[in-house]
Parts: sequence; C-alpha cells; structure tokens
Amino acid sequence: MSTTRRVSPFLLAATFALSAFANADDPPVGSQSEPVQAIWKAQELTFYFQSFTTFYSCSSLEAKVKRLLVAVGANKEMKIRTRGCTMNHEIAKMPYVEITLLSPAEATPEELAELQKSRSHRELVARVRGDSKQAEIAETQFPAHWKRVSLSRGKLNLEPGDCELVEQLKKKVLPKLAVRMVDDGVECVPNQTSLTQPRLVVDVLAAMPTPDEAAKAQQQKQ
Repeated sequence: MSTTRRVSPFLLAATFALSAFANADDPPVGSQSEPVQAIWKAQELTFYFQSFTTFYSCSSLEAKVKRLLVAVGANKEMKIRTRGCTMNHEIAKMPYVEITLLSPAEATPEELAELQKSRSHRELVARVRGDSKQAEIAETQFPAHWKRVSLSRGKLNLEPGDCELVEQLKKKVLPKLAVRMVDDGVECVPNQTSLTQPRLVVDVLAAMPTPDEAAKAQQQKQ
C-alpha cells in the first residue's frame, strides 16, 4: 500500500471529482491492427524510482510496475526485484528496480539477427537459472497485433498519487518496449500530489489471444 501526504477533505473531494471527469474523457480502448509476426524479446531493465510525494513498500511498487508492464504487452512471468528495503513491506525512499521480462517485438530482420547473435548467452543464462523454457520461448515466432491501451483506468487501479511512477516508467522503461505514444496526459507537479489520475494512451504490440483465450474473453463479456 502506498502512503501519501495528508490532504484536506475539500481537496480530497476535488481530487475524486476531477479524476472522474478525466476518466470520462478517455479515448476508446481496444482498437487494433492486422496481425504481424513477432518474437519474445528478453530484456533486463533497471531504474531508480524517486518520488517527492508518494512512497511505496517494495512489494506494492513491484505489484504496480508489473501490472503496468503486463498492460503494455509484457509476459506475465516477468521477475521484478527492488533494492532499498530491508523487508518487502518496508517503505522505500528511493528503491532500485530490476526487471527481467519477455516482451513482443516485431520479427524484423534486425531483431531476428540480434536474437541469433544472443542465443549462446540466453542458453547459458537459462542453464544457470534452471529455466530452459525461457530460452525456447525466445526462439518461437507468434502472431501479434498493435492495440490501443489506456493506462489510466480499469484493472490498473491507478490513483493520482501514482503520477510520478507512470511518468518515470514512461521515460525510463516504455521506450525500450514496443510501445508507441498516442496521448500523453501525464502532468506531475513537482513536490505536489497530483489532483487527477495520470492519463496515458499508447499503442502496444501484444500477442494475439489463442482461440481458447478469445472464447473465454467472449464469455466474460456476455
């Protein structure tokens, strides 16, 4: 659970009102393009999270980062570690975040050449970690599509206090993934808790659902 500065009842009411107004204006989510061939690109990403208004426990920060990265197409089996907490539920002032993930990348000649070039290293790392499955996944091509995603509502449960986290992910992590910026409404005021939820709309490359996953999603809509 994150902790924020105390605010007055009037300011809190204004926050909820403005947040609801911002959500109402969000563009439609779910538009998508024709399928393309993709590969799972293995990456190790790191960044320091520094905030002046909102502080998270390491476990809470890891959960929020994972939820956001899955939303932009990353594999759910990613590993996220934070440094700067003696205990997982301790509040960290400036934690160091380490992310090991697989995310879709278009199977261009350049990406395929890089995949082949790093094959020996991936296999060695997989043997050391006892995870040969990840090395096999990286060799497999699959159909993916570009789809539009809003990082400001729904299951992400973003709050106004998450503004700095979304802003830093936008600058330090998303540029290294298959993510195209569509509408950047992230406006964090230095040393002040934001009054509205961070609003970010992106096009992401995501694996197309299998027939079973598509059928299940259709059932949930009915």
